[in-house]
Amino acid sequence: MNVSQNVFLGQERDLRSTDAEIGSAVGSLARRLSLLGETVDASALCPAVERVSAIQRDQPIWAERNHSNRIFVLENGFAFAFSLYPDGRRHIGDIFAPGALCNWSSVGGGMLIENVIFKARSRVIVLDRDRLIDVIADQRHLREAIERHEHARCHRRQQRCRGLIALPAVERLALTLLDIQDELRAGGNGEEWIGLPLTLRELGDLTGLTDVHVSRTLKKLQEMGFIEKRGKRFRLNAEPRMQEALDYQYFFSAGTCA
Repeated sequence: MNVSQNVFLGQERDLRSTDAEIGSAVGSLARRLSLLGETVDASALCPAVERVSAIQRDQPIWAERNHSNRIFVLENGFAFAFSLYPDGRRHIGDIFAPGALCNWSSVGGGMLIENVIFKARSRVIVLDRDRLIDVIADQRHLREAIERHEHARCHRRQQRCRGLIALPAVERLALTLLDIQDELRAGGNGEEWIGLPLTLRELGDLTGLTDVHVSRTLKKLQEMGFIEKRGKRFRLNAEPRMQEALDYQYFFSAGTCA
């Protein structure tokens, strides 16, 4: 076992291994997959579950060291995928709320396999990769539901990438806030006021802005009346107007992604 794996295992607390507890944890994935239409019974995944773990503080999982034989599903909390440039700069490529498959590209044969950071107090379902592949090979409806979900994630990421390339800072951050809200809703958080799950630096790494620029742009969005912010919580006051101005599409709902 390498150093990175030792660190990850050292972060795990309150491991749960009974059938009932594993079934409850896997239910977060089933609820999320069902957003795109057909109700999904994810209980077939239970034999592939190694454990359900609680992460005490922000914890990176490195693709080259930890992804080879595991798949991570977020049961609760928040996570993000990231890559590092040679000069040490970090780019956050995607975000994950409860029910999300955090490194599915390692199963699907994707060319881009990123590192993942689980935020403090997250709970993570750890699945054996080979057992998972065997399970979904025999479960057509489950396999197709996962494929629809990952296609929706890919479409949303492409939409954000186009915006990050073409839009100025205000619109870029507004687009990112819509994505964060969309991801939290897909994970089951439908509250009007949403806790901002990322720090200013992490928002910067997601949008290509500095943390100072993010702070100033958030204030500008407040002054424009697009958002209301209270500490680390925010509310999108003009979501329909923002959506129309940015030509924003929601992909995590029935009928949006074949």
